Amino acid sequence: MEQNKRGRPGLDPGTVPEPNLKPHPGQPGVWTASGRPRDWNGNYRRITRSSPPDTDSRGRTKPDRTGERARRAFLDAAQEWIDSSVTLAGALNKRSTLSQLWAAYKGDLRKRGRLEETIYNYEPMMRDTVIPKYGHREIATINTAVIEDMLDYVGRERGGSAPRILKENILSGMFRFGIRVGALPSGNPVREALLQKPSNFSRRRGGAAFVDSATVERLLIGVYTSTAPCPTLETRMCKTARKVRVPTVAQYCDTYDMADWVLFVAATGWRLGQTLGVCESDIDFDTGIVTPRGAVRARDGSAQVWTDYTADHAEEDLNQAKFITKPVQLPQVVLDMVRVRIKRLKKTRLALPPRPDDADWPQDLLFFDLDDGGPRNLKSMSRRWRRLAAALGLPEGVTPHSLRKHLGTEGISAGLDATKVADQLGNTSRVLRKSYVRRHQPHADVTALIGDKLGPALAEIGRRRSG
Repeated sequence: MEQNKRGRPGLDPGTVPEPNLKPHPGQPGVWTASGRPRDWNGNYRRITRSSPPDTDSRGRTKPDRTGERARRAFLDAAQEWIDSSVTLAGALNKRSTLSQLWAAYKGDLRKRGRLEETIYNYEPMMRDTVIPKYGHREIATINTAVIEDMLDYVGRERGGSAPRILKENILSGMFRFGIRVGALPSGNPVREALLQKPSNFSRRRGGAAFVDSATVERLLIGVYTSTAPCPTLETRMCKTARKVRVPTVAQYCDTYDMADWVLFVAATGWRLGQTLGVCESDIDFDTGIVTPRGAVRARDGSAQVWTDYTADHAEEDLNQAKFITKPVQLPQVVLDMVRVRIKRLKKTRLALPPRPDDADWPQDLLFFDLDDGGPRNLKSMSRRWRRLAAALGLPEGVTPHSLRKHLGTEGISAGLDATKVADQLGNTSRVLRKSYVRRHQPHADVTALIGDKLGPALAEIGRRRSG
């Protein structure tokens, strides 16, 4: 039978014990403090310090009557030695707080090349909601029950899909990082946590819905000419609700400059940020080719910036492949729309306020914010789209990305080469067929082939039965 080890229990890594204090045998008023702290790598070291000299206001030597000065000198020396041994595996331990784990996890994400935009998207939820309430907790005391309480709190404070994003995108990876560096034992407490599904929230799977050409045609006609009412999505119960004038779809699109943008998305199949980042100087009207130089991206969770992907520093963005310069040719009808739009925008820009000195966006954006001439807000555009789609009665799940899928599906159905369609969308052929082509549809040519193959046998069966 294994015998218990004798002596005092071992210290946790990074721990400074209370020192042994003894009066110095040969110097009255001087104490010695000694102890064996343990660094983050698990090593022990004997450290001894004596009372540092001190004087009063008259310059006379002050004795260390209780040994406190020797104790403080030992603690300072021990902590300095421990800090010098800090590594990635030793920067955290089970007594570290959630806020310390979050700070270390962000550093690990950057080290592994994660997009800075991803960290910026995580930051508001952690900084404003999670850390103020749970940041002081030691990570060793956070179990599945605490995680579920955290998810419920975030759901009440932020609503929507925030609890799911917190669990699947942030906490799961963060606690997995804590286990990897040895700060936590094996067994991720986030894995077993259950999400409370809101009664009014239904998650749509499969991305944006596919649309047919008839729906796209109805959408394009509607944004320019529809007289259907376009009310807000929220129902406000108040006395003044009846006094609010509800605009038509065409009026709403004219107010927020949406119609030309919808046509441009349908013609190019580009992503939201790509279309909002196009400049007038990117378009060659002689050839009809548009060569985008940048895109609108989100920074710090909400700020919208125009990012130039032709600059030298663009290589630092691992997401550059999505937005890198990929020239496409615009149809003549879209070129005519752009010409008319550019002439109209000259008058619109005269009414804008002066351009800020620190403005970092081009002066010739094709689709700009009507308040300051800067990049449009991605979330605002998505919200306006939802209001527009509801007013036109579009199928559920139709987003601007549906127009991208429409172009891919129609291109493949028309018999175009997959490489050409992929070049238009800025994807590889594999991604095109996997995500941007509508599947499980009836095909007349396949039906005709089956009929040709089975026809002779069925004709012979009919002949024999009749004979």
